[in-house]
Amino acid sequence: MGFPVGYPEVSVPKVFLYILSLLAFLRSLALSFISLLHLSDLLDTDFSAATLPESNSHRPTLSAILICEFLPVVSFSKIAGDSPPSGCAVCLNEFAGEEEIRCMANCRHIFHRTCVDRWIDHDQKLCPLCRTHFVPDHKMEYYNQRLWAASESEDDVSLFSQRA
Repeated sequence: MGFPVGYPEVSVPKVFLYILSLLAFLRSLALSFISLLHLSDLLDTDFSAATLPESNSHRPTLSAILICEFLPVVSFSKIAGDSPPSGCAVCLNEFAGEEEIRCMANCRHIFHRTCVDRWIDHDQKLCPLCRTHFVPDHKMEYYNQRLWAASESEDDVSLFSQRA
């Protein structure tokens, strides 16, 4: 069995294809116009932390907050005499004058405070250069205890807010 020989081929008229192409183009044009209008509305609004939705604002994790407590912030001019490296290994910019830097406790690498804080905010717990832990070895148990206590208190707050 099979198809009879007399069936003509299925053909789509070119006009139909042109109409479909035109409709697709108009659809993409309309969507880009709508996104452009939405973008202009966003540019007109004030972007303070209070107006951004909670899902778009980035909150650092508890471990990131605790790690930042363990790593002191000093100005570059205070350690300039100790012959530190001349630039930040994260952003590759030179250190200068009164810029805030963080010195890693275990490995002694130094970075701009903003550069390494961004790294830590992404829940990184290791030095970006040598992968040594940020938290000093002798304070690791204290760090774990504080992290555990802070996570318990945060769970209590979220449970309380769900009941209300």
